[in-house]
Amino acid sequence: MKIFDTMLLDVVLITFPLMVYLLYLAYTKTFNKKENDLLFAVTVFSVLYLILKYTTPLYQDIPFLIINISLILSYVKKSNLSIITVSIIMIAYYYNFYQNYLLIIILEYLIYYLLYLKLSKKLTVNNLILTFAILKTTFTVIILYILNSKLPSHLLETVISGIFLYIISLLITHLLDKAKDILKLHMNIKEIERNKQIKTSLFRITHEIKNPIAVCKGYLDMFDKDNQDHFKKYVPILKDEINRTLLLLEDFLAMNKVKINKDIIDINLLIEEVVKNIKMLCTKNNIELKTKIIDDEIYINADYNRLTQVFINLLKNSVEAIPKNKKGKIEVKEILNNNNLIISVQDNGTGMSKELLNKIKEPFYTTKPKGTGLGVSLSEEIIKAHNGTLNYESKENKYTKVIITLPLKTC
Repeated sequence: MKIFDTMLLDVVLITFPLMVYLLYLAYTKTFNKKENDLLFAVTVFSVLYLILKYTTPLYQDIPFLIINISLILSYVKKSNLSIITVSIIMIAYYYNFYQNYLLIIILEYLIYYLLYLKLSKKLTVNNLILTFAILKTTFTVIILYILNSKLPSHLLETVISGIFLYIISLLITHLLDKAKDILKLHMNIKEIERNKQIKTSLFRITHEIKNPIAVCKGYLDMFDKDNQDHFKKYVPILKDEINRTLLLLEDFLAMNKVKINKDIIDINLLIEEVVKNIKMLCTKNNIELKTKIIDDEIYINADYNRLTQVFINLLKNSVEAIPKNKKGKIEVKEILNNNNLIISVQDNGTGMSKELLNKIKEPFYTTKPKGTGLGVSLSEEIIKAHNGTLNYESKENKYTKVIITLPLKTC
């Protein structure tokens, strides 16, 4: 049973470094070829070291053939440096057993290398391993025959050792191929995610820039260059919207999460400004815009421009949800609840089905012909960055209500 105990020990000694190698690749996501080759070389020599140190020969003068698996892996990987280095170590190892046959040992490993150079492009990996296993078993039998003492009694063990070398080498290379495929798949997924991030940023900037530009266009359509009141009233609004657009472009260049620059602000002042800016759009679409704002200053720690983005987007969505032939109504309402401010935006538009309501926060999901499906997800991202929540209530053909909860400034 000694041969089977040795086989089991060798399987453990071989698979352990390879598992560490594969786990390291998976954890670090190492796709650089030079780094990968270096890690593989370290793994090959680790396997060789462990087998040399802990495995035992079949008998006193018959080395176990599995010792050559590091060389097979080097051939499969086509690493010339590893092939030459491991071959030299193998020659030195076998010299300890067959000291009078150094030239035969050198010739054997030279034949392996020459056959590799000649046939590596023609042979499949499986055939390469089979050829090596057959040759190695044959050379071992030849040397045993030359010794003229161990051939009859140990021929079976040598053949079993050669078969074991072939099977284990095949399984290990198959495992490495599967791991390589998985790493390639992960690399492709990573590239897809990177492209998706770029597309998301492009869609996001396109969607959000449309809002301030639409406001600017609306006021420019109403602008009368001969009316001085228009200069005083509309120019500051146009400047604010342009600044907001520039801020969005900065986000796009950063290609990262939305930056939040918090400060103590009066949320009522912000809502009044948004309502003022969007009122023109409501009037144009025959929509009544009502507000029930608490008649007092309410301070929160927030980014003024970011929250302005959110409320403009929500109100614009409400306007677009109301059919043209319907008398539209939009109501913005505030409620204080303990240390939170609850702001709701409700319209009497087309509403949403349960299915749509469940998907409304998903990126890219939209029912608008020219929509990007990013307005709601971006708004939620901004609200979450303010430690708040954004939720929807809706009934199809009745209404849609957006509820935003924001923490008040604490002393």
